[in-house]
Amino acid sequence: MNSVKSEVMPAIVDGKFKLPPLFQRFFRVFLPPGIRLSGAAVQFLSTVLIARFLGDEGSSTFFFWSAVLTSFAIVATFGLEHLVLRNVPRLKAAGDPDKLTGYLTTIRGISLTLSLAIGIGLILYAYLKGGADGIHFHVWYFLLPLTLGAMAMCVVNGEALKGLSKPASGVFFGHFVPVSLFCFLIVINLTHLSSPLLLTIYASAYVIAVAVVRFGPTRLVRGRIFSVPDWNTSRPALSEGLPIFSSNALGALCYVVPLAVLEFSRSPAEISHLTTSFRVSILLSVLATAIHGVFAPQLSCAADLKGNLKGVFKVYAKSTFFTFGILLVPAMVGILFPEWVMSVFGDDFREGAVTLRWLLISSLVSMFIGPVHQLLVMTGNTRFLAVSGVFKLFITVAISMLLIPIYGGIGMAIAIMASYLLEEVVGIIWVFVSLFRETKTIEEN
Repeated sequence: MNSVKSEVMPAIVDGKFKLPPLFQRFFRVFLPPGIRLSGAAVQFLSTVLIARFLGDEGSSTFFFWSAVLTSFAIVATFGLEHLVLRNVPRLKAAGDPDKLTGYLTTIRGISLTLSLAIGIGLILYAYLKGGADGIHFHVWYFLLPLTLGAMAMCVVNGEALKGLSKPASGVFFGHFVPVSLFCFLIVINLTHLSSPLLLTIYASAYVIAVAVVRFGPTRLVRGRIFSVPDWNTSRPALSEGLPIFSSNALGALCYVVPLAVLEFSRSPAEISHLTTSFRVSILLSVLATAIHGVFAPQLSCAADLKGNLKGVFKVYAKSTFFTFGILLVPAMVGILFPEWVMSVFGDDFREGAVTLRWLLISSLVSMFIGPVHQLLVMTGNTRFLAVSGVFKLFITVAISMLLIPIYGGIGMAIAIMASYLLEEVVGIIWVFVSLFRETKTIEEN
């Protein structure tokens, strides 16, 4: 009876009020996805406002470029955000805060450098493609590398805070702050909205979010924003991050290449319908990532033990169970009533309902499979990601080329679904077999 009472009753420790352990565990698990859900709601509101005020054709430029930037944001980190999530808990345990702070500033410096390189490529693409007005160059093109760099740094900061066992702060500063600022700036500029202005606001929101993290809950993220990458200190991180970078780059191309094909062959209105469908479905992925992030430090520690098959998959199953249980209802609402969901953006957007249904079905299956990408990184199977990324890109592009001319955006969605789900199924089998062999070898010896 006393043990049960101690679990649910508050206590005064060293003159400070503390929640009971049961409530502490509840908040630790549900607060990060709660913040992420709030951010997703704000993001959804922003999309509705843009679609309602600009229409499907007027918003197509912003929706296209924001989708491209979002896809390349994790590429610009060189895949190091996953290593940050894995290494920060270990560096913290080593008790050297200067080394940890230096590690994070180096990672940010690498992200900014790569963002600049990718951003120049995006500027070149925008120039060669030209705008709908026939003009080949616009000043807002320079926003592309700036926005990409700020988004990449937000990703790194968020993962660093999660690795420091502050998942709620990681979600707040890495996601909630920039999307909330973006929504606020949209509201105060509703009467003047245009795609170039939206891209300017988008860049401003993420740049401010990078600065705001300096007011975070730990001094370990308050050092220099970034440092110029030094080859000797950056080489180990780059070597370790290369397979993840390759996987992320190939994954981004799996989305960007079919989208570019669609942009050249279909109307701006259809591009808006497709990218809006993806935005809605990605909300589930964002929330799932937040929940998985709560269990990431446990998964990192379990994977650090050789031959710990049961320990790794116990944490993995727990993460999958919570994610699927929390997100099942919103996913089913979207699957059963996609026309109603898409009508929120305007009657013209109902045409994207079928695409949304397929994407949500794919997201639901992916949630049931679990955080395979995170599992592969934590268990050191990053090379698998690089190799599978090549096949994934090939499958996506091949199916897209076959289906887009016939089915348009729906064909692109089916192609992406098929390649991603195949990678996840093969990935979890790969990890299980690898850990099973490792565990069996250790037991025999």
